[in-house]
Amino acid sequence: MDRFSKIAVVSLGLLLVMTGSARADGLGTIPYGDNCWGTGTDADRDGLNDDCEYQVAFWFMPLFWFDSGESGHARRPYYAVKSTSFSTRTLQIFYMNTFFEDSGVTTGHDGDPEFQIFEVHYSGGRWYLDFVYMSAHRKSICDSSAWYSYSQLEYDTAIDSRNGYRGWPTLYVAEDKHATYNNLSTCDKGCLYQDYCSRTTYQYLDTATTGRLVSRNVGSTVVQLINSVTLNGQTERLLDDVEFKGWDDQLSRPNSQGYRRHMNDFGF
Repeated sequence: MDRFSKIAVVSLGLLLVMTGSARADGLGTIPYGDNCWGTGTDADRDGLNDDCEYQVAFWFMPLFWFDSGESGHARRPYYAVKSTSFSTRTLQIFYMNTFFEDSGVTTGHDGDPEFQIFEVHYSGGRWYLDFVYMSAHRKSICDSSAWYSYSQLEYDTAIDSRNGYRGWPTLYVAEDKHATYNNLSTCDKGCLYQDYCSRTTYQYLDTATTGRLVSRNVGSTVVQLINSVTLNGQTERLLDDVEFKGWDDQLSRPNSQGYRRHMNDFGF
């Protein structure tokens, strides 16, 4: 995010904070702080401890709410983490949602590479969410992607007492299209008012088949820890400039473009 975009988002966030109560308690479940930098195994050679990357990505992984009409829940998430500032102890997490398909009626396709970028920082023994970028049909004619401040997000803290304000957020997933939004009203305006969301079914970070991120760190486009993945008899190359087929590649459906163009744009 550029400096002026962040200023605009923070300004709106401050207005929202002033109109309601807030407690900035973040997450105390991550067993790393200053020692996230310069310690332990660092397979992708980015200065960060690999286990710290996993712990941060795991604990901040968002809760997704899906609409009752959703027909494409299946996904196999991956992630990448980079340091943006040691002095402020700030990281960015790139969540690759890797949905198997976009099941839209008129524009459906195999593979759906929506994603989110979380900017988080460590301070005083806790980790805090600062900003989230949510892809919503990015680089399409109805691109509704945007950065949001932590104060513009919702947190289902009652579902898990380990979570708190500025912990892992609640995101809303557009029916069959998988664009993500910060709340229901924003979703309903997305993609030129074509997107729709509701709080019907959720996927949580402890969901064994979708939420766990063990061995899912892709590293970066330069130092690739994971690229080629074979599943259901189909092979995907997640970090190359190739189509993303969602491990299906049906002849009757087009394929989406891949993740590398997005990762390049954000410096991962």
